[in-house]
Amino acid sequence: MFIIAPEPNREMKVLLRGVRAKLGQVPPHWEFFASINPTRFKMFLEEINYLSAHPNIEKDFFAFLRYAIATNNGFDYCTRFNRQLLLASGYTLEDLHAVEGTEKKVPLDEKHQTLFDAALTAVYKPENFTGETIAAQNHIGWSDADIFDAVDHAAFLFKFARILKAYIDKTA
Repeated sequence: MFIIAPEPNREMKVLLRGVRAKLGQVPPHWEFFASINPTRFKMFLEEINYLSAHPNIEKDFFAFLRYAIATNNGFDYCTRFNRQLLLASGYTLEDLHAVEGTEKKVPLDEKHQTLFDAALTAVYKPENFTGETIAAQNHIGWSDADIFDAVDHAAFLFKFARILKAYIDKTA
């Protein structure tokens, strides 16, 4: 699957067992990440935990953001993983298909939709992400920190998708 076989160290094996117990599975790219850079993988899990308990942004917002970016980039592992998470949270396939479309409609309130659009704009068309974009988000109640968290997570996923695609074994 990857050009470097995942071989997690003892500490990572324990951590991955905990992930499996909590989520019911360990995505293959998480095992790879835990193997190649345990320190950064722990930081990634801390980030996911932070976002899951975000004080202002719905936790499912971040899963929809990951799902949209994963489907846009053909990042199949992340697409499947976030699809399972969202379906288990009660969303429908129609909800997911709406996020895959060109309009990218998330089944959350309008406030979350505008943040979602802003985060995707920041990643895909950063020249269109301006002070006015931020002011519009502030006007509807998002803090600068909220906006940053959404943009940061979108950018992380975009970057992570590219890195993992580089490490996929293309001969298999």
